[in-house]
Amino acid sequence: MNHYPIRAISELTGVPTTTLRAWERRYGLLKPSRTAKGHRLYSVEDIDLVKEIVKLLKSNHTISEAIRIIKNPELNAASGAEVEGHWAVYQQRMLKSIESFNEQNLDTTYNEALSIYPIDMVTQEVIIPVLQVLGERWQDRDAGVAEEHFFSAFLRNKLGARLHHESRRSRGNKILVACLPGEHHELGILLFCIAAIGHGYRILYLGTDVPPSQLLAVVDRTDVAAVLLSGTKPELWQHDIELQLKKNIKSANIPFMFGGELSELHRDSLESLGAYALGSDHVNAMERMESIIPAFSLKSK
Repeated sequence: MNHYPIRAISELTGVPTTTLRAWERRYGLLKPSRTAKGHRLYSVEDIDLVKEIVKLLKSNHTISEAIRIIKNPELNAASGAEVEGHWAVYQQRMLKSIESFNEQNLDTTYNEALSIYPIDMVTQEVIIPVLQVLGERWQDRDAGVAEEHFFSAFLRNKLGARLHHESRRSRGNKILVACLPGEHHELGILLFCIAAIGHGYRILYLGTDVPPSQLLAVVDRTDVAAVLLSGTKPELWQHDIELQLKKNIKSANIPFMFGGELSELHRDSLESLGAYALGSDHVNAMERMESIIPAFSLKSK
């Protein structure tokens, strides 16, 4: 029987190793065997179990609910209303911490959510809704700008540190990620990068406001398997940038992908250049990227 280390299980299921350990510790969900040195080893059945849990979580069940359903499949018809309230609790806890500028409570809430649920899900159900609330109400609050900046700085620090540590552990295809010239909003693409690492990708992140003229030099000096560029503002799509990107796409023998609102509004132009438009929805963008350049392929093994 084949057995797999925890890192391999994480890459195969998209569930971070910290979350897998939490499920084992808190819920007794997994019972891996151990090597002589104490390292966890998982079976094919464990992989199937984790995938089934993830499927239930994506179907609007809490982790405790999902575990009950695994043990009693007839409960699968139960309502998902409980989990909607569950996500709302995390959102409200975060917003309350932001309103009081309490970084410790904010950090506790963030870490608690990540210890129980895959980061893709926490991003989609908690982080993005909180960012949307802050973005919609900042003009109506006496400290609305400060609240938005506080949370943005918190997220940038957390995501940057995680990107730095986790990317070195991934073993899949490497993606060069950068923001288009004039683009200074990076939280969305950072959140996507963290999710991509959870799916096994390696990330070479260049940050905001990167000149397209320098992308080929980076591609030539590295082993990147694809380029992902982000833009949130449609007006960033200028004629000179389009010409430079056209030259890059024609010269590079790897896929060029675009994410963010810009990729939705200029989808036809991007596809006419031979590029791929991923859109701004993280879940759909990840599925699209995995169909274009899988995290693991024959080339990367």
